[in-house]
Amino acid sequence: MEKFDVVTVGSATKDIFLFNKQASLKQGINSHFLEVPLDRKVEINKISEFTGGSATNAAATFANFKKQVGVISKIGNDANSDFILKDLKMRGISDELIVRSEGEAQFSVVIVSNVGKAVIFVYRGIEKTLKYEEIKNEFFAKWMYIGPMPVEDVDIIEKIIKSHKDKGTKFAMNPGSSFLNLGIKKVESLLKDIDIISMNQDEARKFVGLNNDVKNLLELAKHVKTAAIITKGKDGSMVADKKFIYYSMAKSAKQINYVGAGDAFFSGFINAIMDEKDIEEAINLAAYNSASVVEKYGAKTGLVDSYPTGHVVNITRVKHSGS
Repeated sequence: MEKFDVVTVGSATKDIFLFNKQASLKQGINSHFLEVPLDRKVEINKISEFTGGSATNAAATFANFKKQVGVISKIGNDANSDFILKDLKMRGISDELIVRSEGEAQFSVVIVSNVGKAVIFVYRGIEKTLKYEEIKNEFFAKWMYIGPMPVEDVDIIEKIIKSHKDKGTKFAMNPGSSFLNLGIKKVESLLKDIDIISMNQDEARKFVGLNNDVKNLLELAKHVKTAAIITKGKDGSMVADKKFIYYSMAKSAKQINYVGAGDAFFSGFINAIMDEKDIEEAINLAAYNSASVVEKYGAKTGLVDSYPTGHVVNITRVKHSGS
């Protein structure tokens, strides 16, 4: 039976960045929009290609810290799938658990505007057809990192956890939209097997159903084994275990990219926990990893491979009495 330090579960993509100086931001009622001239040829100033996706992004962080890493995701037999596999091999990440089938890998086209802001177009490809029966389960992992799943079948997550929890595997989860849409009450039985869960501020409000970030955080922490995380972008993060809430601002960074920032934060946090660091050290690495990613294009380009010297963010710890 193959053994891993961590196996990541989720999406594997090819990301194509198109840099276009003619694409500009336009203010809308509730948001900004990308404005591109119609009925004419629009010149692309630069093209960059990277791999992305929740599973491979997290796997790259763990591989940078010399973990034995496997990836569960579904790809096709096209050139983009070959591109993904080549990148995994280059990073020393095992592809033994990759499901490969007739079809096309997921890919994204990221149009970067004249001021660096971007719009992402996503083609889901073959990975949305992943079935539990296709997954190879004859392995042992100390941790499984479950990212947003490219399929609508939430039962796959339950089956994966059921297959491995009796082996002593620990579970980290960053749920996707299908899971979040169910709401916390419908997945209480599944959450009790999750060690650490992470989501952003808006997702937590939708999932838990409250308009108070602290109450949402404590409710999440109550349902999982160890800790819950709510990320708040440039406003930092909050982490709660069974005794304390940890408040942290984001590390200052010159942001030109946001693709992969969330994956970098959570995988950095879990990597530190795997290395038996405390929560404050885990937040520190998470913030460091995420800040480095947003300063470079591509979800993996800026990933770090060592712990920072000293604290890069200020963390305040406050004792709580539960939700």
